[in-house]
Amino acid sequence: MSQHASSARVAPDPKLRTNALILLHLTVFIWGWTGILGKWIDQSALHIVYIRCAIACAGLFVVALWMRRSLSPRTPDLGRYMFTGLIILAHWITFYLAIKRGSASVAVACLSTSTFFTAMITPFWTKRRISGFELGLGAVIIAALLLIFGLETEYREGIMLGTLSALLSAVFNVLNGELVQRGDAMRIGFYELLTALVVLGLWLAWAGDLPIPIWKMSSNDLIGHLVLGLVCTTFAFTAGIHVLKQLTPFTVILTVNLEPVYTILIALMIWPESERMHPGSYIGIGLILACISLNGWRQRRLNTRAVKPKPLAQG
Repeated sequence: MSQHASSARVAPDPKLRTNALILLHLTVFIWGWTGILGKWIDQSALHIVYIRCAIACAGLFVVALWMRRSLSPRTPDLGRYMFTGLIILAHWITFYLAIKRGSASVAVACLSTSTFFTAMITPFWTKRRISGFELGLGAVIIAALLLIFGLETEYREGIMLGTLSALLSAVFNVLNGELVQRGDAMRIGFYELLTALVVLGLWLAWAGDLPIPIWKMSSNDLIGHLVLGLVCTTFAFTAGIHVLKQLTPFTVILTVNLEPVYTILIALMIWPESERMHPGSYIGIGLILACISLNGWRQRRLNTRAVKPKPLAQG
């Protein structure tokens, strides 16, 4: 891009940015319901993931047709989409198992560490040295997890599964961050979810444990699955792509950190007894969110310095 083109760049429209911020907060609030619906739906974790993938795939297919986006499998990265889809499958299974064997609050509290795991994994992927600052934040986050683990003795299995789910989330986010640089995000998501659907479907068929058709489910489970698949996955996925056109990744990351806060508050309102945790656990969750936000602020400053524009030459 020429210097004249750079200096003539149109400033972002404040109204569009405001609308994008509203949409982002709505999207994060919707994501906060995924853990709630995982507990609400009276089915196994495998059945929840299978039906979520099926509904989300159908939803993405319809959205792609409406937006005239190609879902052609003709791409050299198709194998990578499928591999990442398997990691997403493992992530969702461990997440919903954490809810079933722990609680929604515990699962999302552990899942919030995925941003930290991403910060730890990315340097190995990009051959960059991990900073002492990141190691220090990592030590605080691990201490916070151990605090929650020590206090919530009845949910220890859920805590371990939730932390594993966060690690898997970090892995597929790093992989997707590379794939989306050279491919369409909607096509990537469609084939990742399709891979998860097919693999899990074959496993359930082999085990003789396929879920009943959605039209034979109870009204509570049917509504829960439709909201989870269409609203929390298809709509939220499409909206997440849209807001990135107006907002910086830093703004998005910090806002996404509100997801566990929304989930915990909603869970406490619906199930005040079973979702209440030890007061010290909330301190641990606060430490995790503070560390993630602090690291995001630091990364923003480093990126701003790295891309600080030089003065244009005169004449």
